[in-house]
Amino acid sequence: MELDFSEEQERLRETVRKQCRDHASSTAVRAAETSASGYSTELWQALADTGITAMGIDPEYGGLGMGSLDSAIVHEELGRSLVSLPLLDSAGVCASLLQLCGSQALRQIWLPQIASGDTVLVPAWQEAACSPNTDHWECSAVTAAGKLQLHGEKVLVPFANSAAAVLVALRHKGALAFALVAADTLQLREQPNHADQKLFAVDFTGVEIDALAKLDAGDATATWEQAMLQTQIAVAAQAIGGASSMLQMANEYAQQRQQFGQPIGAFQSIAHYLADCATEIEGARYLVYQAAWACDQGRPYAQLAMMAKLQATAVYRRSTVTGVQVHGGMGFSADADPQLYYRRAKHLQLMYWDTDYLEQRIAAEILD
Repeated sequence: MELDFSEEQERLRETVRKQCRDHASSTAVRAAETSASGYSTELWQALADTGITAMGIDPEYGGLGMGSLDSAIVHEELGRSLVSLPLLDSAGVCASLLQLCGSQALRQIWLPQIASGDTVLVPAWQEAACSPNTDHWECSAVTAAGKLQLHGEKVLVPFANSAAAVLVALRHKGALAFALVAADTLQLREQPNHADQKLFAVDFTGVEIDALAKLDAGDATATWEQAMLQTQIAVAAQAIGGASSMLQMANEYAQQRQQFGQPIGAFQSIAHYLADCATEIEGARYLVYQAAWACDQGRPYAQLAMMAKLQATAVYRRSTVTGVQVHGGMGFSADADPQLYYRRAKHLQLMYWDTDYLEQRIAAEILD
């Protein structure tokens, strides 16, 4: 594996980092959590203007055709600044599904709009009391008079209130399928969550859509698998970025906070925990890069992607616990920044395939 980034990738990292510095301070993060959209439209526009929303989309549709490693670089920087955006959902999951199984007509309509950042699409796939296993999904569609009639509810749909359309996973004629549903036809119910992200329950019951809005998925399960594995790498990169920021914050505080006439970082009880965090973060970071590199090289990467997401989010979680403890009582205060990372770490650990499902899948890969 080549461990050196190209000059273009280093410039990409610095560009995204600068935009995050300009638009994603901790004050801006707090403002986004309480805003109607749940994200900074200024940062979204800045990223769109520099082509970030077009990264993974084929040039035929206005994209840049960049790879998984480029995506990991971007998402690591977004995670470093706790940026909350529909980038992963719209330009990631939905764009991937459209490119893999969307009709030419649907691609020509939606992909250029996603690439430009003018339109947001979001995926709806999770169901209440249901595992990520596609065999257990119950949201369905039946064909009647040339239309698809939908039935069922999806939960934890991100940024549904800002989306032009929702790409819903459903069962049609007994098989997994995907369909695009205009968001203004849907009933949304906001779901409170510990990370203060914009998540919604979406009721599809009684909604009718044109049959042409159904994606021609072929083997829809394999298509979904491919899109989600690439998503695992991006989520893992966000986790590593967040963990790195938390470690930096804890290090700075440990050097500044005085106790018994010396910085608290001079005490082994603090220093050794920080050293453990630094070691774990670097190990997880290179696992993420390895998964992204393997994906770009066309090598088997499924197990690496799942391991990266499992390990990176676990490391993020442990790092934020350590960071909060290093800050003492202030670390638990809503006025301090550590709790922002602490809450986001658990959110990433639970979303896009949780720990239990990843462990089950990785074990199956190893034992097969």
